[in-house]
Amino acid sequence: MRFRLYGCCLALLVPLTNPCFSQIPAKPKTLQSPTAANFDQHGNIPVSLFTGKPEINIPLYQVSNQEPDIPIELQYDASGVRPDAHPSWVGLNFNLSTNYAVIRTIRDGPDDCPYQDSRGKLGYFFTANLVNDNNWNTAAGIKSIADNSTLGRDMEPDEYTFNLPGIAGKFYWGHDGKFKVACDRPVKVEWSSLAMDTKPPFTPPSNQVDVFSIWKGKPNYREHAKGFIITDELGIRYEFGGTNAYMEYGIDFFAQGSETWNCNAWYLKSITRATGQVTDFSYERGPMIAQMYFSLYQAQYKVNGGGFLDASCSANPSLFPVSGPINGKLISPIYLKEITGTNYKIKFLSSQSTELRYDENIFSAYVNWNKDQFGGNSRTLDILTYLYPCFYPPETATPGCVETNPPLSSLLAALQWKKLDKIQVQSAAGTTIKEFEFTYNNLATERLMLQKVQEKSGAKALPPHEFTYFTSPAIALPPYARSHTDHWGFNNAKLIAAADFSIANFFNNYGATFRSPDADSKYVKLGSLIKIKYPTGGMTEFTFEPHTYSKEVKEKRWLGFDTYAADKLSGGLRIKQIKTYDPNIAGSEMTKSYAYVSGFNAAAPNAALLSSGVLGGKAQYYWPGYQPKPDGNFTYTEDVFSTQSVLPGSENSYGSHIGYSEVVEATSTGGWTVYKFTNFDNGYPDAAPSGTLQSSSTAYQPYNSNAFQRGKKISEEHYLQNGSLAGKTTFQYSLIGNLTDYSARAERTLVRLLCDGDNRVYEGTAYLIDVRKFLPTQESNITYDQDSPAQYSSTFTKNYQYWPNGQLHIEGHLNSDGKELKTWYVYPANLNDPVSVAMIAKNMIGKPTSVFHYTGTEMQPVALKLHNVIFGLFNGLYLPKKVESGVGTALPMAMVTDIDFLTYDARGNLLTYKERNGSTTKLDYYGAADIGKTDLLKQRTDFDGTTLPGVTTFTHKPVVGMESFSDANAKTIFYEYDDFGRLKNVRTASAGGAVRVSYCYNYAGQLVDCAALAPTGSIAAGSLSLLSDAALPVTLLEFEAFAQEKIVLLKWSTSMETNSDHFDIERSSDGKRWIKIGSEKAFGESDTLKSYDFVDLKPLAGENLYRLKMIDTDSSFAYSRLRSVLVDDPEKLILYPNPVIVENSIQLQTDDLGQIRDITVFDSSGKSVLKSAAAGSIKVAHLAAGIYIVQITYTDGSIRTQRIVKQ
Repeated sequence: MRFRLYGCCLALLVPLTNPCFSQIPAKPKTLQSPTAANFDQHGNIPVSLFTGKPEINIPLYQVSNQEPDIPIELQYDASGVRPDAHPSWVGLNFNLSTNYAVIRTIRDGPDDCPYQDSRGKLGYFFTANLVNDNNWNTAAGIKSIADNSTLGRDMEPDEYTFNLPGIAGKFYWGHDGKFKVACDRPVKVEWSSLAMDTKPPFTPPSNQVDVFSIWKGKPNYREHAKGFIITDELGIRYEFGGTNAYMEYGIDFFAQGSETWNCNAWYLKSITRATGQVTDFSYERGPMIAQMYFSLYQAQYKVNGGGFLDASCSANPSLFPVSGPINGKLISPIYLKEITGTNYKIKFLSSQSTELRYDENIFSAYVNWNKDQFGGNSRTLDILTYLYPCFYPPETATPGCVETNPPLSSLLAALQWKKLDKIQVQSAAGTTIKEFEFTYNNLATERLMLQKVQEKSGAKALPPHEFTYFTSPAIALPPYARSHTDHWGFNNAKLIAAADFSIANFFNNYGATFRSPDADSKYVKLGSLIKIKYPTGGMTEFTFEPHTYSKEVKEKRWLGFDTYAADKLSGGLRIKQIKTYDPNIAGSEMTKSYAYVSGFNAAAPNAALLSSGVLGGKAQYYWPGYQPKPDGNFTYTEDVFSTQSVLPGSENSYGSHIGYSEVVEATSTGGWTVYKFTNFDNGYPDAAPSGTLQSSSTAYQPYNSNAFQRGKKISEEHYLQNGSLAGKTTFQYSLIGNLTDYSARAERTLVRLLCDGDNRVYEGTAYLIDVRKFLPTQESNITYDQDSPAQYSSTFTKNYQYWPNGQLHIEGHLNSDGKELKTWYVYPANLNDPVSVAMIAKNMIGKPTSVFHYTGTEMQPVALKLHNVIFGLFNGLYLPKKVESGVGTALPMAMVTDIDFLTYDARGNLLTYKERNGSTTKLDYYGAADIGKTDLLKQRTDFDGTTLPGVTTFTHKPVVGMESFSDANAKTIFYEYDDFGRLKNVRTASAGGAVRVSYCYNYAGQLVDCAALAPTGSIAAGSLSLLSDAALPVTLLEFEAFAQEKIVLLKWSTSMETNSDHFDIERSSDGKRWIKIGSEKAFGESDTLKSYDFVDLKPLAGENLYRLKMIDTDSSFAYSRLRSVLVDDPEKLILYPNPVIVENSIQLQTDDLGQIRDITVFDSSGKSVLKSAAAGSIKVAHLAAGIYIVQITYTDGSIRTQRIVKQ
C-alpha cells in the first residue's frame, strides 16, 4: 500500500484550517518563537518531583519598588534538550522570567477571526452560542454543529496560556460569553476591546506574486484581537497587547505569498496598580526567524470496500512527497527592551547571534519543487515572500518587489536570531546602578548556550555564575530538522535519511524504528546542564537519567491503563541526584538522591522495584481502518499516517508526558522522604468525551481532561535511617466550584464530501474544558513516638473549605481536647454593599474584610474573636478606612476601633491615621518631582496636632534603599552602600560619621577582609526605666497571648511595615531577665494587614511575661507592650505563708519533692540572694523586707517562678 501527501481538503468545501482527518494529528496551526515557547515551559509547567523536574533558577535582581514584585531570574528547563527546539535569547533551555505574555494555541480556527468567507472561519468568539444549549453533546447536536462547521465556523475555543509576576494559568472563551480561567488565584480576564480590528504590521503582496491569494492586493491581513486585560485579586491590571508593537506573528513558512499572518502572542504592555501607578514594558521587533520540523501527513480512503483513493480521487498515491518532508512557520518575534517604573528603569540590551542556523538543504527540496511544478512559472518570491528585503522590513520602495531569482542562501540570511547581552538596572534619571553581562559560546556550529552571567558595577565585577553542560566524546547534537527525535521530541540519535522511507512495512514500523528512545542515555543527555558554579565558589552538580514507566494509559484514556512486568524507557530526563559542595571546604558535600519506584519499604531500601511512572498516552503514527460516520447506507474506511505524535493525547499532566505516583528522596545525612502524588493509577483518570459521532477512536481524539487533578501531593512520609517512620503528612483534595460555571464547551467536527459528490462522512466529538480548582480540603500531620510508634502518635489536622472562586472560606484545626477551632473569612466578593460591589467590578477581592474566630457549627457558632476591615472611597480609590475587632462569645459582638485610616493622597498613599486610644500620626511622601523617590516615605509625625509632636524623617538613595533617617530626638542614622547596592556601613549622623556597623562581602577569589572597628565612646548600664511606646519599625495592631492546655499561643498583626526584618519572641518570669524563645520573619515592606502567630511549647509554670522585639533591617529595634499568661502548675506547688510577716521560713507544699532539682531566690534587682537544694522549707530570716522571685527548677529542666513578699 502506498500513500501520498494529503495537503488540503476537497475543493468542494469552504477552506478549513483543521486537518482533513480531524481526530488524527496533522501539522500544528501555530508555533511560537523560542522566547514564547520557553515561557510556556516555565510559566505553565510547575516544577515537581511528580515530573522528575527540579527547580533550577538563578535570581539576578528583584524590583520591589511597589506591588507586584518583579523578579528577574534565569529559569532552566531540566526536562531535556529537544534538538528541533531553537534556543531562546538566553541560551539552550534557559528562559528569562520577565517574558510575560499571553500565548495562543489555535484550535480549529482563530477565536477572533471576524470573517465567515474565504478569508477564514468565523471565530469561536462569535459562534460560541451555538453550543450553549442542552443538545450540544447529543448525536443530533454534534451533527448540526458539524454542518455549521462546513459554513466556515470555528467551534473550538483557543487555549491562551498566560504568565504574570508570581501568577500563571490558562483561559478559554466560554460558550456562555464569559472567559473561563484555570488559575489558582481568582484573576479576572477581559478583552482589551470587543472590536477585533487590530492589523498585523505587514502589507499583503499585490502584483508582485503570481500565486493565488485571497489577500492579494488587500490593504491588510486578517484583523485580530487587540489584546487582553488580566486583573489579579488585588485589583492590579496587566494589559497584554494593545497595539501590534506588543505582538508576535507567524505564517506558514512555504506559503508566505498566499496565507495570512496569525497573532501568536500578546506581550505584557503595562502593569497598573489599583492606586494608579504604572509600570511600562517596551519591546523591539527583531528580524524574521523560523521554526521548522519534520512533517508527513498522508491518507487515503475507500467506499464499500473498493480501492483506495486520495483527496484528489487518484489511485496508487506515492509515499514520499516530492516537495520534501520539512514544514514550519516563519515568525516575526519581539524582544523585551525596557521596563520602566516610577523610580527605576531596567534595560535589556541584545544583539544578533552567530549561533547554529538551519541547513539550507532542508529548504531546497520544497523551493526546487515549487519552481518546477508548473514548468518554471512558479517563483521563490511566491513562497518565501517575507525573506525578500522589499517586504520586510516593511516595503518602502516602489514599484515593489520583482523576482530576481536570488540564491537561496541570501534569502535564508534574513533569518536571524538574537541573544541577550546585558541587563542594566538604572535609576529613573537613567544612571546605571549595576548590570548583568551574559556570555555564550555563540559559534556557528553549535546551538546558543549560556556559559556565564556576571554582575558588574562600573569597572568592578563580582565573580560570575558559570554553567557546564553534558558532553560525550565523538557525538554531538544533530542539526535542526535533521533528526527523527523520539516520540516526545528528545534526541534519539536517529538522523533522517531518504532510505528510511523504504523500509519494510514502513507505516507499522515507523514508530519503533525511528521514534523510540535510544537505550544509551548519553544521547538524550547531550547539551543538558550538569553543573553550576556560584559567585561564592560553591558548586551544584546535577545527575539526570532517562524516564522509565511500568504503566501506560490506554488509547481510550478513560478506560484505565496497561501494566507491564518490566520497566520501559521513555524520552526526556528526570533528576537522579543533586550534589552541593564548596571545593575549598572539606566535608561540605550535601547530596540528595531520587528513586522513582512503587512500594518503597524503608526496611529494605535497596530492593528491586518497578517504576512508579505512568506514561500519559500511546504514541501512534499509523491508523488503518479508521471509520468516520457515513451519512448514508455505505461503508467508509480511512488509512492515515502522520508523524505529528506529540500532542495533548500524550500528556500525563503539567505538560509532561509522564508522571510518577511515588518518589523517594534520600539525603547524605541519612533517612528517606517518600512523596506520593495523584495519578492515573490511584483514582485520577481522564473522562470520556461528552459525546461523539464516529465509531473509531484514537489517542488524539478530544476527551474531558482531568490533568489538573494529577500531580498533587497526597502524602509525605519521613523515615529514619533505621527504617522507622518518624512522621507523615497526608492531603485530601476537592473540586471547587460548579462545573457549569467553570467550564467551556468545544466541538471538534469535520464533514468530508466523497468523490461521487453525493455522499459525505462525519467526524465529531463534543468535550468539556474543566477549569475548576482542585484544592486541599484536609491536611493531617502525624508524628510517631519512636519507642512505641504503633501505640503512641500525635495528629494535628487542618480542614479547609472554599468559596466557589477558590478563596479560603473556613479554616479549622483540632486542639488537644478534640475541639475544632475555626476561622471564617469573608471577602468583598461575598458582600453586596455599594463599596464591595464597586470593588468586585475592579476585582479588588483578595483581602478579607472579615475574619471570624469561633468554635461549634456554622449555624450555631460559639464566637471567640472578630476582626473587620472596612473599606471606603478616597479620591476615587477604594482603600481601608477602619480596622475594628471584638472579643466575646455573644453575637453580635461589641466592636472597638483598632485604627482609623483618616486620609490618603491621590496616589493612594496613607496620610493620616489614628490608633486605638492614641493620637493622630501623619505621613508625608516624596512627590513626582522627586525623581527616583516618588511615593517613598519622607516624614512621619507622631502625636500630630499636639504641643509635642515627634517627627521622623527619611531620605532614600534611588533604586538602592533608605539612605538615612532622623528620629524625634534629631538623632540620625546614615546608611552607606557599596557599588553593587549592598549595605556597607551604618553610620552615626552623616555620611562621614562614626561607623556603627560594617558589612563586607567576600566571594571566591576576592578575599577582602572586613575593616576592624575601633570601639568609641563608653558603655555604661543605664538606670531602670519604664519603656514608652516609641516609634516602631512596624505599626502593631494587636499583640495577644493565650494559654491553651500546656502551651501558650501568641498572635499579633501589623497594618504597616517599613524595612522590618524579623520579630524575636522573648519571655520572662520577672520582667527583668528576658530570654529569646523564637523568631518569625517579617514581611519587610507592607501597607496591608499581616498576621503572625507563634507557639511557646514549654512555658514556665506560673506567670509568663511575653514581649516582641521588632527588629529593622538596619538592626535597630523596638519592643512591644508586655503580655502576661498564667500557666497552671501541674505539680500543684504552693509557697506559704505569702506574704512572710513573722516567720523565718517559707514552706513548699508539692506532690513530689523529688522532681525538684534546686531552688533560687532573686531580689528585685535580679540578684541571686539564696540558692539551695530541694527542700520542704526555705530559710528567709536573713532577707530584708521586699519583693522576691522564687525560681523552682525541676529535674526535667522546666522552671516555675512565683513572687513572694517579705514584710
